[in-house]
Amino acid sequence: MGREYHFHCEYAGCSVTAGVRLGGVRELEVLVDGREVAFERVHGHHPEERTLIAVLPTSPPRHVEVRIALPGVFTGIPSCALVAGEVRVPMAEREVPRRSRPTEASWYG
Repeated sequence: MGREYHFHCEYAGCSVTAGVRLGGVRELEVLVDGREVAFERVHGHHPEERTLIAVLPTSPPRHVEVRIALPGVFTGIPSCALVAGEVRVPMAEREVPRRSRPTEASWYG
């Protein structure tokens, strides 16, 4: 079972969220205003930085990069930053809503 992290920031009037799932295969996603705009699966468990590109629906549209620093196998947590030209905005970690497991009573009920 993997660990899940969410990072968020507001930029140019848009809501930008990055989701990181660590486990057998690492999954990275970027959402802009609640819509998925970039996704990547990463194999391997060594520390590295990945960059996902997103286009913000502004007038005119703006290209931004979301840089995700992935930790090693058993240590650390990921971190994220939004980069737009010379501007670098750290993305704050948000609490991930936990998925509830079915209780024994619900299996039989």
